[in-house]
Amino acid sequence: MLDKFREQRNGLKAKLDALIATAETESRSLSTDENTDFDATLAEIRKIDERITELQEAEVREAHAAAHRVETRATETASVTVGAEANPVYRQDSENSFFVDVFRAKAEGDVEARSRLARSQETRAGDLVSVTATQGGVFAPPLWITESYVALARPHRVMADLLNQEVLPKGISSINLPKVSGGSGAGVQATQNSALTDTALTSTSVSSGITMIAGKQIVSRQLIDQSGIPFDRIILQDLAADYAAQLDKQVLYGSGSAGQLRGLAGAGTTITFTTASPKVIDATTSANSLYNAIIRAKNSVESNRYLPANAIVMRPDRWNQVLQALDSSGRPLVVPAVDTTSFNAIASTGEPMAEGAVGNLLGLAVYLDPNIPVTMNSATNQDTIFVLRRDDVWLYETELETASFDATYADNASILFRVLGYSALIPDRYAASTSVILGTGMVQASL
Repeated sequence: MLDKFREQRNGLKAKLDALIATAETESRSLSTDENTDFDATLAEIRKIDERITELQEAEVREAHAAAHRVETRATETASVTVGAEANPVYRQDSENSFFVDVFRAKAEGDVEARSRLARSQETRAGDLVSVTATQGGVFAPPLWITESYVALARPHRVMADLLNQEVLPKGISSINLPKVSGGSGAGVQATQNSALTDTALTSTSVSSGITMIAGKQIVSRQLIDQSGIPFDRIILQDLAADYAAQLDKQVLYGSGSAGQLRGLAGAGTTITFTTASPKVIDATTSANSLYNAIIRAKNSVESNRYLPANAIVMRPDRWNQVLQALDSSGRPLVVPAVDTTSFNAIASTGEPMAEGAVGNLLGLAVYLDPNIPVTMNSATNQDTIFVLRRDDVWLYETELETASFDATYADNASILFRVLGYSALIPDRYAASTSVILGTGMVQASL
């Protein structure tokens, strides 16, 4: 069985080597399909590695059991003293080397070396039975689980993913959409055979420039060659994650200048929530009530777009402020969606989430986006709530391009990894589709 699994692993390893060799020969990075094939093949190899390790450990346990049976029979027939066992894996007369196996397992991914290291930790080496430095601890190196590395926590692209998604064509410098700015007219005919209403239609256009978001990382060739895991993938995944966050920020509040997109904050209808005593809900003074400000934003979309809004997007701390609101009897105003008995609930919430869909308010889905800043106004302690008809906002994107280059870094034995993507945003196909709640009532939520 071990030979069979090893043969399968060798075949899969050869397949990975062929994918990488082809890309290197053509001086390019792996394509999307090749990356998918590479990941699937790597997953198969890991499953086979686990099975090989299980079989090898089973063999070791059986060998130990057999040795114990022999020792027991010998003890029954003669007076034999069993002292400290030599390490059966890294004996003095063994061809295996602990430090060589550490290198091979980490730098070359040698499965057999990993297995020997694992088995050696299950045995004793003479009287060195402690992990204390002076009692043999230096022979028990710490375990670095590199394949389970802790990635940097980054926010996702919540608002960007809510919008109407379009593919950005290649070879263009801007996106332009024709728009009817003034409609034709119809009216009541005053008398028979009299002139009909004649109103000329007028037009304009809405547009967006093309924005490029990109990032790079220069690393040493040694780190790539000698790392026990595909470190280039870690770098590219982290760059891609930050690309997503930066695009979302552009969609939210890009300035429209200096290469930036024109974001929703500057293109929608402003709903001013100005009060020195903001509350989630204030039954006495609606001007102090955030709930009523959201109603005004919702009404603005419906009254001018003539279609309903379908999303509310806010910061997580703003939503948690809503969650902690109580009525005069100490009952929560927002209840779990499964609760059908609460009195006067203004909203409902689902499973706890830090990003994405979290519940409903005024019949609209509520989404949390941590990329909404607390400095969007002239003050530095205010955030913003967006109420929008999300299908009306069009976001154009290319696929994220990942690439690596060794020129002109060859004289330093370095490699440059890069990600980049192009995007365009039309936030005002219908300007009335987005309402932006701003003002002193939006002082950063304190919990």
